[in-house]
Amino acid sequence: MMYDSDNEDYINYEEFPDYFENFNNSLKQGISPGYYEPDELCEIVDIYFSEGKVDEGKYTINYALKMYPENEEMIYELLLILNDFELWNDLLTLSEKYSNLSQVWADGHKLTSLLHLGMEEDAFQYFKTMKSKYAGDEENLSIIYQAMAEALYEVDLYDAAIEVIEEILPIVGEDIDLLWLELQSFAAIEDKESVAELGARIQNLNPMDAETWSRLGNAYKEVNDIKKSIEAYEFAQSLGIEDPNNLLSLISAYEKNGNFSKALQKIDEYLTEYPDSYVVCLLAINICSEIENWSEGLKYVENAIRLDPQMESLYLYKCKFYLRLGENRKAIKALEEGIDVMQEGRSEDLKKQLNELKNNQ
Repeated sequence: MMYDSDNEDYINYEEFPDYFENFNNSLKQGISPGYYEPDELCEIVDIYFSEGKVDEGKYTINYALKMYPENEEMIYELLLILNDFELWNDLLTLSEKYSNLSQVWADGHKLTSLLHLGMEEDAFQYFKTMKSKYAGDEENLSIIYQAMAEALYEVDLYDAAIEVIEEILPIVGEDIDLLWLELQSFAAIEDKESVAELGARIQNLNPMDAETWSRLGNAYKEVNDIKKSIEAYEFAQSLGIEDPNNLLSLISAYEKNGNFSKALQKIDEYLTEYPDSYVVCLLAINICSEIENWSEGLKYVENAIRLDPQMESLYLYKCKFYLRLGENRKAIKALEEGIDVMQEGRSEDLKKQLNELKNNQ
């Protein structure tokens, strides 16, 4: 199989391991790529798909399967890659081809592909067969149910996902992954009460896990339970969560709740850790404008100007805030500062505002 390099989109080989370049060169020359380890072939497939080279990725899958037809670990990884890139037809073909694997994963991927391809009747019939196949095997049965529920959730069949999960929970008990799937499904249909009930069950299973509390905060926010969302984000912070998105979500929740002073407090915490966050500075500026805290707002304006001195609107904010404080001379200087640093032709609004201020003196 030969690929026309003249029509090939540019690939920056420096980003990838040497064996990918060697493999790709072999394909372009129409020669056999030679020997590669299973994990290398999986990585090559992933790179091709990431770069939009679907045909090359599929060729590599076939090459890998010819080299290692019985390597179940590699086959499992290839199934995962096809799932990640939503190549449902190929996933269905491969999962059917390897349905006799000792592990349950191929069956789960077949359910997923059937549902994503709109073959719901076939999916439910196959699910019924799998329930009989794995009856008495709690671990594999749980995997099959989870695969089915997750796929149903992904194709927006939320009620069906909930029914599937409710069917298996009495058998496997408080399975954290299944509970999360059920909570997400209830959140999708905006069932606030059920989300709260499942959230309590999940937090009891992982009461001191910061990531759990952060995820619960997201779920409560999705159903507009802002009070519970704030409590969850705050608890995640107290447990030392390292993900800065939790603090951003907390800021957003306080803003949505109308607690602007707490939002600004959390913004200061964020900017202490991440001082170059331009977007958070803009958020603070808007909040200060909303609550008419002009002096505090100037602090964020100055920080934003430091990060992006070519943004005309920042000097207009600076002028506005000084005017609201009765500092007309400083307002004029703010506009002049912007005009001096702005690139040619990008300060027309500043000049117009400056003329108005000077004429009104």
